[in-house]
Amino acid sequence: MGENTVRNYRDYSVMAGVSAAALMWGSVALAQDAAPQSAGLQEIVVTAQKRSENLQDTPLAVSALTAETIEARGITDISNISAAAPNLTTTLSPSSTTNIAIHIRGIGETDPVLTADSPVGIYVDGVVIGRTAGSVFDLVDLERVEVLRGPQGTLYGRNTTGGAVNFITAKPADSFKATQTFSYGRFDYFQSRTSVDTGEIGNSGLKFKLSYLHKQRDGYANDLNQPGKRDPGAYNTDAFRIAARFDNGGPIRVDYAFDYNDTKSTAIPFQLAFLRPDILQYLSHSAALGGNPLQISRERQRTLRLDQGPMHDKVRGHTLTIEADLSDSLTLRSLTGLRKWDNTVSATDLDGNSGLKGFTISPLYLAKPPYFAYKPLGVNTVNLFTAYTDRGQKQFSQELNLLGKVGDKIDFVLGAFYFKEKAHENNPQQLTLVLPAPAPVDLGNGVISNQVGISIPAQLNYRHTSESRAVFGQVTFRPTDKLSLTGGLRYTEDRKHLDQAASIIRDERAKFSQVNWAVSADYKFTDDILGYLRATTGYKSGGFNPRSVGGSFDPEKIISYEAGLKTELLDRRVRFNLTAFHARYKDLQVSQFMAGSGGASSITVNAGKATYTGVEAEILAQPVAGLTLNASVGYVDRKYKTFMIRDSKTNELVNVAKEAHFGYSASTTANAGIQYETPIENVGTLLARLDWTYRSRIYFHPLDRLNPFNQGMSDGGAGRFDARLALSDIDLGPTRATVSLWGKNITDKKYLYSGIDFGSLGFAGVIFAEPRTYGVDVKFEF
Repeated sequence: MGENTVRNYRDYSVMAGVSAAALMWGSVALAQDAAPQSAGLQEIVVTAQKRSENLQDTPLAVSALTAETIEARGITDISNISAAAPNLTTTLSPSSTTNIAIHIRGIGETDPVLTADSPVGIYVDGVVIGRTAGSVFDLVDLERVEVLRGPQGTLYGRNTTGGAVNFITAKPADSFKATQTFSYGRFDYFQSRTSVDTGEIGNSGLKFKLSYLHKQRDGYANDLNQPGKRDPGAYNTDAFRIAARFDNGGPIRVDYAFDYNDTKSTAIPFQLAFLRPDILQYLSHSAALGGNPLQISRERQRTLRLDQGPMHDKVRGHTLTIEADLSDSLTLRSLTGLRKWDNTVSATDLDGNSGLKGFTISPLYLAKPPYFAYKPLGVNTVNLFTAYTDRGQKQFSQELNLLGKVGDKIDFVLGAFYFKEKAHENNPQQLTLVLPAPAPVDLGNGVISNQVGISIPAQLNYRHTSESRAVFGQVTFRPTDKLSLTGGLRYTEDRKHLDQAASIIRDERAKFSQVNWAVSADYKFTDDILGYLRATTGYKSGGFNPRSVGGSFDPEKIISYEAGLKTELLDRRVRFNLTAFHARYKDLQVSQFMAGSGGASSITVNAGKATYTGVEAEILAQPVAGLTLNASVGYVDRKYKTFMIRDSKTNELVNVAKEAHFGYSASTTANAGIQYETPIENVGTLLARLDWTYRSRIYFHPLDRLNPFNQGMSDGGAGRFDARLALSDIDLGPTRATVSLWGKNITDKKYLYSGIDFGSLGFAGVIFAEPRTYGVDVKFEF
């Protein structure tokens, strides 16, 4: 039996064991008619409205994951949260392992250029992360994840037209404790995670939490041009976090945290999937000319030849939160954040090949007369598209909140916000244009080329500064014990500055301002049933297009209407939440990818008007002790009302609303999970969990007329299964241990993360999601 056969047999055996065990325990649980009744679902406290409140009493579409659920699902960073809420999808970018596209209710960012903002806000302990580029870093000691769906323009401000994701980290504990977790898995995955709580030091009110993470993995596709540990998808990460808390029972509380993340990686593999017929003919001669054979496939490949270089990402962040009780009914809170991110990529292969050869001529062939020249350069290495990157961002943010009550009838939040960031990007590119040869070229060995290649360098180099100021307030009035009325206002002013050195030299400034409002009414039909109506507006700042001559684009604006019902039924053994919404967008910002002799050009345009109408349902149930069932489904009907572009043939503006797609956005998402937990006498506690996540078809570009391979690249509905089997509370004397077997994408579903159609360059490629992975965790608690 060959090595690959043995490995495949082992892979399937291990995963079959994990899956069967999870399903078996779920089936056993469902069969236990006489099992003891659940004591009720755990209350979840969220801070979606800047104050702590019960999830079920919050008149917003918000989903939350607790620390226990986070551990059971293996969530460590933002790329893992697709199953956290309905109408939520996350996809990784082909250009960096730390770039992510997040979509909530169909709204999100598809191009992580540093001059445009994401419509989905990302927050860590209330501090905004200014860029989705660089936002995929490991978060150590997560306590809770909150996903706010729909515009959050009043309390969270600009750039939350789609929603917001808030990661809340665990605070230092009152007493000493320590945990150590080791993990090992497929592709030589190894992780060591350490966390130590000092507890209160004497009677000082000071507590500390120290956390460290190391993880590494080989790549999951074999690149014949790279050593094993630098195969596509490989990474090596070191991260640590230091948290300090002061709370001596007095009126002042202080929390400080420093987080650091250093990741060296190789980009996930980009596969060439489509070629224009003339380019296919041109590159088919590569092997005969002494180069590597062309590799092109829409199916996932395990062996590739890439021009992929190493990546290096470094993230550092400081967070300082100070709360002062000015009276029994008035609290002043200060949130200060300082963050920095640096990213270098020595080479990003976006043609899925290396070592191709073809007949090339001088770039002077493209010049206008009298400089026209046809100068053969012979047979040379051909790169359809390779890019190099050096970029970074640093930001400072300061927010002040005044939270108070007036009697038992009125709650209010007043606030002020300031944000400033500086970003830079240097992005040299090398591409090849393939054109018809003036006459057939005899290259010997029976090779006749009817095409010629022209190698062209391109460059993107700019610095960008963004500054934002805002004041806001929200008041809730309760005329009765059952009815609450809420209103809020926010004024935002943004200033942006682009200083560009290549490929266009320019110095541009822009200023934007906006007033947003929100009103809602919620009614407590019973202690366990809340209904609400909400109307709110949102605003996404305008910006610049450094990759094209397109100049600036205007802000995006939204008005959204929402109705929701939050219920807890059957003695709090079932939690069911339902939301319906309708949103209207004006000057919707849409990213269009185009390319030409000037290099890759991804530009943001104000497409016009669009509507988003949908529904979301979530259910969490504990029908019997130990058994937990969860499911959610989200659907959004997206329609462009106007989408204006300039016709390249007539130079007239045309409305292409009926043919346009919503890039990276799924109309339907769903997830379901089953978990069973039971004690085993004198052994420990056994937990089995199975999760399923689904999203419907997605397109990667809005217009087929600009990206002719868009239909072929689109990815149909994709569902994946994850599983975990854990034995916890194993008594080892001074410590307790937990041993877990886990698997992700256990059926090895082949689906896409992303794709790029290079338009006029004549080729397109795709990135597949990770294959099946599995492993074991061993955790010790002291």
